[in-house]
Amino acid sequence: MYRILLCGSLLWLAGCDCSGPTTGSPCETASDCDTNQVCVDNLCRDRADGGMETGDGGSCEADETVCGFTCCAAGRVCSAGVCMTDCGGAPICGGACCEAGQECVDDACVVECADEANRCGLDGEACCTADQACLSEACVDLGEPCTLTEECEVDEICLPSLMRCVPRDSVEVCEFRPPVGSFSPRTACQWRPPAGSSSTWDDVVMTPSVMNLTDDNGDGETNTLDIPDIVFIAFDYQANGCCTNRGRLVVISGACNPDGTMNTHAIIESPFVDNSSGVALGNLHPDSMPSESNPEIVTVIRGGGTIAWRRTADDGSAWEEMWRNTTYPTSAQNSSGAQPSLADMEGDGQPEVIVGNVVLDGLTGALIWDGDMTVGPNAGVGNNAFLGPASTVADIDLDGVMEVIAGNTVYDGRTGAEEWTFTYGPTAPSGCQGSVPCDGFNAVGNFDDDREGEVVAVRQGEVFVWNHDGSLLHQVAIPVDDCARNESGPPTIADFDGDGRPEIGTAGADFYVVVDFDCVGDPLPAECASENILWTVPNNDCSSRATGSSVFDFEGDGAAEVVYADEVNFRIFDGRTGAILYDDPSHQSNTRMEMPIVVDVDNDGKSEVVIPEPNRSSGMLGGIEIWEDMDNNWVRTRRVWNQHTYHVTNITEDGQVPRREEPNWLNGRLNNFRQNVQPGGLFDAPDLQVLDIQVGECLPSGTLRIEVTVSNRGALGVPPGIAVVARGTRLPDMTVQELGVQFTATTLLPGQSEVLIFEWTEPGSFTFRDFTAEATVDDDGTGAGAYNECDEDNNTFVSETLMTCSLG
Repeated sequence: MYRILLCGSLLWLAGCDCSGPTTGSPCETASDCDTNQVCVDNLCRDRADGGMETGDGGSCEADETVCGFTCCAAGRVCSAGVCMTDCGGAPICGGACCEAGQECVDDACVVECADEANRCGLDGEACCTADQACLSEACVDLGEPCTLTEECEVDEICLPSLMRCVPRDSVEVCEFRPPVGSFSPRTACQWRPPAGSSSTWDDVVMTPSVMNLTDDNGDGETNTLDIPDIVFIAFDYQANGCCTNRGRLVVISGACNPDGTMNTHAIIESPFVDNSSGVALGNLHPDSMPSESNPEIVTVIRGGGTIAWRRTADDGSAWEEMWRNTTYPTSAQNSSGAQPSLADMEGDGQPEVIVGNVVLDGLTGALIWDGDMTVGPNAGVGNNAFLGPASTVADIDLDGVMEVIAGNTVYDGRTGAEEWTFTYGPTAPSGCQGSVPCDGFNAVGNFDDDREGEVVAVRQGEVFVWNHDGSLLHQVAIPVDDCARNESGPPTIADFDGDGRPEIGTAGADFYVVVDFDCVGDPLPAECASENILWTVPNNDCSSRATGSSVFDFEGDGAAEVVYADEVNFRIFDGRTGAILYDDPSHQSNTRMEMPIVVDVDNDGKSEVVIPEPNRSSGMLGGIEIWEDMDNNWVRTRRVWNQHTYHVTNITEDGQVPRREEPNWLNGRLNNFRQNVQPGGLFDAPDLQVLDIQVGECLPSGTLRIEVTVSNRGALGVPPGIAVVARGTRLPDMTVQELGVQFTATTLLPGQSEVLIFEWTEPGSFTFRDFTAEATVDDDGTGAGAYNECDEDNNTFVSETLMTCSLG
């Protein structure tokens, strides 16, 4: 009636339409319809006689339900004054019925969650379990608890907010991928002996080993949070000459001092050890003794025998003899340069020490077996030229039993029984110098389509590849020019050319050579130098012909570079072509079995090259050199290289010998030998940020303390010593006060923060003055940073307007 009266009173208004809503007009209640209509299913319709009265005087049909000012049709129910579909007790959501086990959230039917905090998905359609987390809008299974990504599986990352391992593809990972082709090595520091009785023992002709041996951060544990240490044998070239001479064991920190020096932990002066021999690092105690987890040192005594040392001071300044075996290896097994290694032969948690074809108990040094006794006088040892032995350990036939591979003989690792011996032909391209027969230096990889490993041997100028049963797979002559002999050095295995298949590298007398079994056919592939030879580069090693080398993919592009030092040059070769990427002609060496190695020697998340060098003629040379990339572009790698026959899976980063060693060649990121690599997170990077700046306190002296909070929001931890520069700006005159540079004092793992204190001292009155402060992390005041980050644009923070307090 109200609508009719209102319209009638306004008839004088031109264009007034008093007809009202018509049948079928949209509505929410009956009041939206004409007097003789009701609102049903949101449409106006004519009233029916005999209907029930609605709230506004209308009526509903007999089979309808009154719902406020409207009528609900059959099959619909009234809910909160609105006609809804009848869901029979199930939740109604957006006009539709939810299914069993669902609930209505934000007008959508979703799975019912006992705890709404576990709801996940773009539309909230998933409910995570207690062992899952919602990451990138999906429920993701959580892995093991962790502090570092290295504690996770190769395809996982340690998520700081959860301290759990999660799949890498479930989160956005902070990465830095270096530019390919930018290569700028430089010397970061050099070790020279400290003053004292060993001050002239500054020459090194053996391969150093690297591992965390000291508790540098004082937390009572020796682990991957500490700085790695370098162990090597030094001798006095000027007094005693080279080689096969007396040496002293040296333990130093892997960190460089600002002045380019390095810190010496200990020099063990007695007994003398063989200056050409290697050292093996690892925990020799059984894993049933968790309190004895610190790594020990094993090397070969000058004049014969093997010795192990254990640490007696947390800082590595004191060591004691753990055991000594004065018999093995014998002179029939070792003439010079024996390279010990560690492995768990029986899978019982008790590591053993292997020297050539001899196995010793890791805890006591007692003989377990001698291959010359178990096999006989023709047993392989692992010798070439006049140096060695250098044997290795692997389960090549995947039968669960570790084998010792020494030259051309494969031994049962438990008993020393002969599994097979390859018989060489009566002639070879090169002669063999020395008192121990040349039976070959070894490596293990996979060069065919089966899962078993193949044995590689370099012997008297040839490369051999044998199947796991001892049958010959490949035999390739090593090119030679004019050197009288060409025995050649220990083999490396890596993907040199980035084709996804392994190649073999070795240092011959006249050439560094890469063997590639894809180099076959007529015509040969264009990239090949000759049949089975990818490339050769001339070198200088007629004297020893047995020098080692290592490989590393500095740029992370899938093709490994060669790291090699001969008598007069330290060089890095391009793996695809052999092009010389870097050449240091100042290097000198007597070229025994030593080789440069690549390792994160200071736990800074970046790779360094460790180079041994004798001091034959110059006071500037000799000792240990650490090389780095001046642009910080080399990808990260492991913090360990524990023995000459290192192959990643043979040792954990905290120095434990695996009870069951993973076959290196079955790991998709590996299938390599004498190549260091970070199996997961190769490009992980830090993301350093300044999160906050606040006024700390005002000292009576008139000094204002400003607190700067620095954080790492990336995927890679950084060590102490990150530079932070700060400055203040006075308001309103905008004059700037430089506050200097401070350095972080703790390791910043992903997600961790540290507060640095800057001080501002103003002459005269500094009371209740407005100012702002600005700070930049990874900046020493020059604008140059020490780290390449995934985001370089968020290192600076400018505070809100702050106020100084009363300084009197």
